[in-house]
Formats: sequence, structure tokens, C-alpha cells
Amino acid sequence: MKKTLFLILSGCIVIFSIICICCGPIITGVIPGSDDWKTLNCQQYSDEVKKQKDAGASRSDLKPYKRARNKCNREKAMYGLEYSSLIVDAICGFVCTILGLLHYFDVAKPFEKVTGIIGLATGIIGFVLTLVYLCYSAYIFTNDPYDSNPSAISITNYNVGDVYKRNGDWAFAKKEDGKFKCLYYKVNDRYAKYSDLGKKQYNYNNKKNKELLDHNSDFYKCQADITSCTEEEFQGSGTNGAITDCEALYTSDLNNNIDRKYLFDKWVTTIIFSCFIIVCDIGLAIFGFLLFKSDGSGI
Repeated sequence: MKKTLFLILSGCIVIFSIICICCGPIITGVIPGSDDWKTLNCQQYSDEVKKQKDAGASRSDLKPYKRARNKCNREKAMYGLEYSSLIVDAICGFVCTILGLLHYFDVAKPFEKVTGIIGLATGIIGFVLTLVYLCYSAYIFTNDPYDSNPSAISITNYNVGDVYKRNGDWAFAKKEDGKFKCLYYKVNDRYAKYSDLGKKQYNYNNKKNKELLDHNSDFYKCQADITSCTEEEFQGSGTNGAITDCEALYTSDLNNNIDRKYLFDKWVTTIIFSCFIIVCDIGLAIFGFLLFKSDGSGI
């Protein structure tokens, strides 16, 4: 039983690792600008933080510098971890699969303890690498803004994306007490994050395209400049006429491509199968240890 489970877990690690390699958001290049993450110079932001501290900057004034530094460190770490963790899992899992097959057919009984040590080491190393990668990947996925045309990271654009948030009706402001209140005006909540890209309001929608062509629809008449929502109260004006009779303000930023949903699906797939790899790594380490302690009976 130990040999069978050792073989099954090793094979699963190989299969799941290949799936993650085929879907990895950095490896496949679906994250705009991610190829530049490997060469980011994060030391300049650490130096800037130190410089600002020495100049007597307050804690609040230091926040943007620290955020820029941390974002740079996250992206660079995720780039290296995606390649290293998935490739190590695939190669080591393949080796353990071959060894598992030999033991399954009772071809390598004298090397059972060695195989156990290899399985234990593979499971521990794979678990640590994949877990760290998963933490970085999930954090960036849920917290960092999406930017389809990124420029070099800087103090001023560390948290800036190019897709503004709106609700499921494409509204970014609603009327309250005769005034339009912005739904997403705070700096850290103004832009859509990677985890938002699977929602309908950030992808192609035939119904909204038709409403935009209908000049009598609220979606057309209540169009407004979403970039004016930088405060709690909307400060702009309508782009297609007066908006005094509107109950909500909308943006016509309709994406006719599938690139955002494609990125979302690939990233989520990688996160899910990375969790599976972690579980299999734990199992491989356990059964590798049991093989090492085995008396050779194969039970």
C-alpha cells in the first residue's frame, strides 16, 4: 500500500505541475509586463525609504515609498518562485514516479530506503517552495491592481491600474440625497485588481454594447467621466449630456476582448492546482518516510 500511494502521489505531482506550468500567469506571459519582473531593481526603493527616513519623513509620508518597495519585492519574488517551484516539483515528482514504478513492480527492493529518503526530501522541498510561491501569487492576485499597459514601477504608480472599478451594472457612482456618491474613490480601492477580472463588468457584454448604442437608455444618457471619482462626492459632469435625472453614473469602458477573463482563469487554475501540489507533497513526504522505515514487506 505504501508503494502504491507513493507512486500515485508522485504521479499526481507531475501532472499537477505540468498543468500549472501550462497555466502559470508569468510562465505563459498573460500578466502584462511580467517579463520585466525578473530585472526589477528593488534596492532603489529601499534606498529611497532610508533617504526619506534620514530626512525626517513621517510614518504616513513613508507609506508610498514602502508600498513601492514591497510591490517590487513581491513581483520579483513571484517571478523566481513560479519558475523554480513548478519546475522542481515537476522534475522531482517525475524522478519519484520512476522510482515508485520500480518499487511497485518489486524491481528495486534493495533501494527502498534510499527511495524513501528521496521521497521525503522531495516532499519537504516541494512543499516549502510551492507554499511560498502560492502565498506570493495569491497575495498579488487579490491585492494588486491590474494594469494592461504597465510602466516601470515607481513611487507614483505603485498602486495604479488602468481599469477603474465599477459594480455589476457598470455603475461607479449612485445618487444619494441629490448628490452622486462615488462607490470606489479610495486610493487602494479605485482600480480593479487581478481577482476582479473574472467579473462580467470587466469583460465583453453584448447587452451593454447594445444599450450604449441606444440613446434613450440610462446606460447611454448617464455616462460620465469615471476619472473624476477621486473623492467621496462625484465632481465631474456627464459625457453624453445632463445627468441631473440619473440615479447612477456609468462608464462605457467595455472590453471587447477576452484577455482579462483569460488571465483570470489561468491564474485561478494555477492557484488551485498549486494547492493540490502542496497536499501531494505532504503525502509524498509522509509515505517517503514510511518507506524509509519499512521492513521491506511492502505492506
